[in-house]
Amino acid sequence: MIPAYRSRCTYLHSINPVVQVLFIVSLATVSLATDNPVMQIMVIAACMMVSIAADVFKEWISWCRLCAYVSLFALIINPLVSRQGATVLWTGPHLPVFGRLDITLEAIIYGAGMGLKLSALILCFALLSLIVDPDRILGLLRGRGSRSALLIALSLKMVPNSTQDAGDILDAMRSRGIALDDGGRYKVMKSRIPLVSKLVSTGLDRAVDLAEAMESRAYGSGLRTRFHEYGLKAGDTLLLLLSATAVSLCIAGMISGVFTFTYYPKLSWSASAAGIAVLLTPVVFSLILVTLSWSWRKWTWLKLRI
Repeated sequence: MIPAYRSRCTYLHSINPVVQVLFIVSLATVSLATDNPVMQIMVIAACMMVSIAADVFKEWISWCRLCAYVSLFALIINPLVSRQGATVLWTGPHLPVFGRLDITLEAIIYGAGMGLKLSALILCFALLSLIVDPDRILGLLRGRGSRSALLIALSLKMVPNSTQDAGDILDAMRSRGIALDDGGRYKVMKSRIPLVSKLVSTGLDRAVDLAEAMESRAYGSGLRTRFHEYGLKAGDTLLLLLSATAVSLCIAGMISGVFTFTYYPKLSWSASAAGIAVLLTPVVFSLILVTLSWSWRKWTWLKLRI
């Protein structure tokens, strides 16, 4: 499954593109605002529920493999390079430059927490690429900013287009009886070398076709016009309020310290009812979005109102 934007008839796909971006950025801000691993889990759970509401769960879950590698890397590296922590689990030999190799419980938990944080951010931006139409973002900009937006939009499409082209080329090669998956890893990698030149030529052909299409539509010849005018509807305002409330509660919780999680020198978390309520905010708001999306799809009256 290629993790790229596809138009769908859902509530989250129908709202203003700026509101879509602000909503995803609010989830990422909540993740960045604290190192509490529970909050990272809540953000990941919120992203999962939003992906279900937007009907992009299959594409979104494909990013979890990358998150698993990132989390495992952080979990392994941090205990090896960090000497902090009071609970020593294993005392290793003395290494030149690095000193004594001590593995602490706090270093392991910190590595796991940072892996969760990186995963939450990756999954937030995976949601961004699956829900937000880059062409709609491009259509919002005018003047000189539109050229930069065009470059960004084309760059965002490059990876999924190249991935799809690579899959199609490999399928064509296999259908012709070319052995691509036989032998060891070196032989498999060597069989992919012709794929690189074909991808380059395919990308150049696509670039020429795109340039001709833009020229035929008189791109850059005068003032730009827009077919769609994006305003703020009731559904957009509701999503903005949810995003602003989530960020405000998280910042307030961070300032007051109600859900501060300390890794070093010893693990400590001053959990409180207020802190747990703030931690549940992303999931609660995502449940509201899931309910609203389901209702939007089932009831025409609600679809016309928001």
